[in-house]
Amino acid sequence: MLGFAIVATVAIVAIADVFNASHLFNPDWPGHARFHIGMQFTTLVLVSLFSLAALRRGQVWASALAPASFWPGLFVAYLIPGTDVYASESLRELGIPINLLLLAAVLLGITGLGALLYQSSERPA
Repeated sequence: MLGFAIVATVAIVAIADVFNASHLFNPDWPGHARFHIGMQFTTLVLVSLFSLAALRRGQVWASALAPASFWPGLFVAYLIPGTDVYASESLRELGIPINLLLLAAVLLGITGLGALLYQSSERPA
């Protein structure tokens, strides 16, 4: 579960923010905003590699670092005045912020559950 949460976090961000014409490669975005997306994705990839290495070593809480540190940022950003949780009008028409409820909340839940299950499986009976 933890491995899935780590890899899914990188894959979702790559699809939604990097290899998507509406974000990193959007010519209408200011260059500095694109700079920050590039920096954010690079940081996420590096932390995710650390998390995967920690998972291989059985360091359960360190392995949860990538998804557990990335997804809460969406909730914080939502609270900042002037931000918009919807990347497009078609997403707004769904009526629910899928990036918060179906991605961030679900992947945080998977991360927490995976860490708890992994930790409990390591305890002697």
